[in-house]
Amino acid sequence: MLGFPKILHQLHIFQAGGEFYAADLEKARVVELSAIMMDTLKLVETQTDDAIVETLSASYEDDEISEAFERFAELEKEGLLFNRGEDLRYSFKTESKWRKLLVVIPGINVDSFFDIETVSAGTNMALSYMIRHLVEYTDLHFAGSRNRKITNGVYEVDIGIDDLIRLRSKIAETYYGILTLHQEHDRWLLPLYQYPEFPPILVQCHAPRGHAGHAMNSIFRHYAAMRDCDGFTAPSDYVRDFYADYVWDPSFFHTLPNGVDSKLFRPMDKAAAKHEIAEEIGDDRIEIAPTVGYLSRVQSEKGASVYLKLAELNPHLLFLIAGPNLGRYASRELPNNLVYVGFHPREKLPVIYNAFDVYCFPSMSGEETFGLTVLEAMACGVPPIVPNFDGVPSVVGDAGLVADAANFDHDVATLVSYPCPVDFSVKINSLLNNTEMWDGFSERARQRAEKFTWHKTAERIVKLFEMLHQKKKLINPNKLLNVFAPTPPVEDEESQELKCRSVLLSMNANYERCLMRDAVYPLRPEDGVVLSILKNHTPREAESILAELVADDTEAKAILQRVRGLIDATT
Repeated sequence: MLGFPKILHQLHIFQAGGEFYAADLEKARVVELSAIMMDTLKLVETQTDDAIVETLSASYEDDEISEAFERFAELEKEGLLFNRGEDLRYSFKTESKWRKLLVVIPGINVDSFFDIETVSAGTNMALSYMIRHLVEYTDLHFAGSRNRKITNGVYEVDIGIDDLIRLRSKIAETYYGILTLHQEHDRWLLPLYQYPEFPPILVQCHAPRGHAGHAMNSIFRHYAAMRDCDGFTAPSDYVRDFYADYVWDPSFFHTLPNGVDSKLFRPMDKAAAKHEIAEEIGDDRIEIAPTVGYLSRVQSEKGASVYLKLAELNPHLLFLIAGPNLGRYASRELPNNLVYVGFHPREKLPVIYNAFDVYCFPSMSGEETFGLTVLEAMACGVPPIVPNFDGVPSVVGDAGLVADAANFDHDVATLVSYPCPVDFSVKINSLLNNTEMWDGFSERARQRAEKFTWHKTAERIVKLFEMLHQKKKLINPNKLLNVFAPTPPVEDEESQELKCRSVLLSMNANYERCLMRDAVYPLRPEDGVVLSILKNHTPREAESILAELVADDTEAKAILQRVRGLIDATT
């Protein structure tokens, strides 16, 4: 069913060659209509699906009605005939919270965020938890294909990506901000930055590098196109610090740490946890031998091969793997002390973590900005050992050990580092052989994990949008008029070539005099170039040009700073 009644676009109905047509004036498309579709259009704005079917049944067969509804569904999916999002302010009687955020994440089923068992990737898991806590502060509207209430404070609204620019004024009236997820292969967001009407846009970034440089290039494209009131969020300071080596304004990168459900993930009786897992998989060694744990996809970039090497280096220890499956390693002869404990529902994971004596996280992927499983293990009081790269050590702090890793200047097939198996092995044994050390790390791990809450994450998002709204108020358009003119050569100069100079006129595009005294002011040519660029481009785009034109990086930044100051002072 289509969920009638619906509001129609502005349509022009006409007949040609014995056939009926509807010209959708809002989409500039012409659609052929059958007789039953013509009769249906007369009812769709006032009657429900059932009422329409009952009315049509007097003149048409059931299969004809079904076929007409299917065709309407196809047209609606294309954004034709029916309004998509035009009545945002009146679509729902929303909760009492006055702020609303529009969440746009193409390619991900909205319902998956509310069924935790269907979520596996750490990024989507983090989004799911964040969304559940964000409704404490704001209503969330997910761009989708229909209008419905999902749960308290959460709605799906009938807005497609192609509708966003057309509806930008309505979106600006309705939403306090737009929240989305950075996906390097998507470019749909780039055109949105061109429009000042849109509220601030926050782009969550969970993969700052990797994928043969595609991730970084995508971030740079967004950074260049963003308005001053847009920005990225990332789970750790590492992302901002990493990009500070490449961009002039790292303030566009905001740290938004993940959280953990410390009521679900908590220390349990370790012997009981080991007994439960041992009985479940039929391996009583788990109750006897010291255990090292790994919970992730069993893939190269997650350090699966390194983990196998650790098992080979330490035959006296038991290495447990919990994940969806063993992947390509299932067909290999694995070390006898490597045990696959299966894939478990989320509520069972605390038992799995508590069956580990040490949690091993040998990932080497460019997507590891945080390490959600590390935090979950810490919340269960399990000391972690992580490689020394990217954002994971900042999560562990003094609650675990950091092993050596060879970090690469350029990623290779999504890998950005190689953890040292020998150092991992040394640190695993040092923990397991020192009860006092283990107890100290276990206690600190739980204490540190309790500082990371989803409540704080949600609160941080709201504060970020408040800050971006302040920046939006400070955005000034460049209305200054400037020209370039040749400078005649001086007689005693050796070179008689004409040189170019920039001239700032003492008026703006509205012909208002905005500077004192002189009618014109001479500018350095490079200042004039930047002033011209900023008429139609962002400061970040001007940054990329200056970085090429001016050899001295300090001077290049100074040029951009003073020209922006001139614009701000004269707006």
